[in-house]
Order: sequence, then structure tokens, then C-alpha cells
Amino acid sequence: MVPGRFPPKFDVVDGPAKGAGQGAARGALLGAVYTLGGGAFGGPIGLVASIFLAPFGAVGGGIVGGVTAESAAKVEERVAEASRSLSAQQIQSDLVNRVAEIGREETSSRFTLLAAQAPRTAGERADYRSLVQDGVQAVLEVSVVEVSLRGRTGEIDPSLSLAMDVKTRLVRADNDAEVYANSLTYSGGKGRTLAEWLDDAELLRDEVDRATVIVAEKIVDEIFLLVPFPARTGR
Repeated sequence: MVPGRFPPKFDVVDGPAKGAGQGAARGALLGAVYTLGGGAFGGPIGLVASIFLAPFGAVGGGIVGGVTAESAAKVEERVAEASRSLSAQQIQSDLVNRVAEIGREETSSRFTLLAAQAPRTAGERADYRSLVQDGVQAVLEVSVVEVSLRGRTGEIDPSLSLAMDVKTRLVRADNDAEVYANSLTYSGGKGRTLAEWLDDAELLRDEVDRATVIVAEKIVDEIFLLVPFPARTGR
């Protein structure tokens, strides 16, 4: 087994509004939407009234959004802090170690970690043929491509959930033929604002650990319990 030897990309998708301008724009949209949504419950008359009132809702929402949104510099600072916090964790090696641990418990396969042979970039195709002389039958690549915090479009300070994108490849060592390849995406549990994630670093670490366990179990299920393993050749 080999982990990726590159840091996963980090991103905040649909995160907090950056500055008063973006906050006002999002607030105006939300104000109009809420006004229209409320009018729909009042029947035809309420719906017609809400159409006329929507611009006022937009104005009110724009004012609230412009006042409550943090500065672009502050948001960027928090995004960078979250990235540093995640970079400090050994996400690549933690995931592959968890796969090996679960695999040893649930299968009869032998797992050896070969970090030196790991790909250095997300798209690199490593050559594993030299490992045949060591009795290696197949190599499983497990690479965390991206870790992100994802919110909902349009909110001023949205609740963000952790997401983890992982790619796996099972490769025959004797000829580097790809036996199996897949992409997995973990979408997190409880969401929190960006500030809340950073106020308690343990929360983010715990959520990454939770994601690692769930993804590792999925990898073992799909590859070692469902995919026929390559037949041994030579040693």
C-alpha cells in the first residue's frame, strides 16, 4: 500500500461572504427569497403581495448582510488558518494506515506500507515493477486529493461541513496494469461556521479522524471484499 506523497488541496466552498459588498449582495438575495417564500403561504393574495414586497425584503437583507459580513481580509485569514490546521495533520499517511488496520482485521490479505514508492502528485503513475522481486503481488494507492469545508450558496455566514475526496488505484506489480480505480467522497456530519471550526481545533481534527475511518472502511469493503485480487505470479 502506498499513500500520496503530496499535500491534499484545501478549499472553502460557498464559505462566508467576503466584505460588505458580497455580504450585501447575499443578504439582498436572501431577503427577497424569504419575502417571496413567506407570501406563498398566504395563498394567491399573499403571493401577489410578496412580489411587490420582495424589493423591500432585498433592501433590508442587503443592509443586514452588509453590516454583518466580515471583511475580506478577515475571511481570507481564517481560510488560511484552517488550511494550516489541516496541513499539520498527516492526512495521507493516517488514511492509508487506517486502511491497513481495518484490512488486517477483516481480510486475510497481508498489508505492507511502501511510502517511498508513493506518487508525488495526484496524476502521477508510479512504476511498481521492481517490487515483484520482493514478493509484492499488487499495490494499492490511496490518495487524499482534496479536503474542503462546504457551505450553502448565498448565505452570509453559512454552516460548513467537512468533505474529503479520495482516489484509489489497485495496480498489478508485475506489469503496472490497473486492476481497479475509484473516487470516493466523504461529506461530513454536523456543520459549523468557519469561526466555530477554528475556535476549537479539536473539532476539526476529530471530524478529519471520523472521515478517515469511514473512508477506510469503504475502501476495504470495495477493494478487498468485492474486487477479485490479482493472481500471484512468480514469488
